[in-house]
Amino acid sequence: MEVTEEIEAPFFYLKDTSKTPINRQTNTAKDTNDFRATRDPTVMKIKNGRLLATDPSLDREGFAFLKQVSKVVNFFDDSELNTIYSLEIEDLIRRASGGREVVVFDHTRRSTAPEQREKYNARDPVPAPHSDYSDTSAEQRMHDVFGKKVSDRLNRRFAMVNAWRSMTGTIEEWPIAVCDARTVNENLLVDTYRHAPHRAEPSFEYARSSSTRHAAFDSSHRWYYYPEMKRDEVLLFKNYDTLKDGTARFALHSAFEDPSTPQNPKPRESIETRAFVFFD
Repeated sequence: MEVTEEIEAPFFYLKDTSKTPINRQTNTAKDTNDFRATRDPTVMKIKNGRLLATDPSLDREGFAFLKQVSKVVNFFDDSELNTIYSLEIEDLIRRASGGREVVVFDHTRRSTAPEQREKYNARDPVPAPHSDYSDTSAEQRMHDVFGKKVSDRLNRRFAMVNAWRSMTGTIEEWPIAVCDARTVNENLLVDTYRHAPHRAEPSFEYARSSSTRHAAFDSSHRWYYYPEMKRDEVLLFKNYDTLKDGTARFALHSAFEDPSTPQNPKPRESIETRAFVFFD
């Protein structure tokens, strides 16, 4: 692909914010979520993050872009995720965030190829600007993960960070974009109920219902992406932070249809890993 400073692509912002939207998960892995009926496709500019003069950070822009050569051979092997990859990502997020402790609790695989989704019970990309947690669901997920040991953890600052990377080769279609947290107005984020799936679910996160935050249109949003992400590149983005002192709390994210996608692109095979970050 030719290196460009910015591109334009549609984002599917919420259209009707008068009542709580419901995001129903698909019945089968082959199916795709359809967000178009309740959303307005709004063309937005998306800047090339590789050209930023200053590296973004989790506490300022709400995202960070890092290199990491993983020892994982096959990202479709659950045992490798549990014994190798979780530790790698915990170390990466710890260094990027300055946190004292990082705990990975979920791996979600995504693919644009229906046969791959069916084989590994993976999910399709989500083309809607959103953050994965509300105040309520962030606390609920703490209880889900830590059970009776949650009390002490709830009394100190914690954040929730996603790590996104390609599982195979270069990302050629449906890349992910992140929105600078400094341009996100929380008043334009709408709590959205994510319905639990009707099928067996390998992901800890998607095996249970939750409340997420989806965005209504805001012309102030500044979007970034990293074209042609490779297997040894990781995009970290923050989904939640208990701090309310100006520190980045939400970096909205969304898959989008890249207008510069080549003909007959390789399927997008990605994995996103969710983790708690605890601070002193």
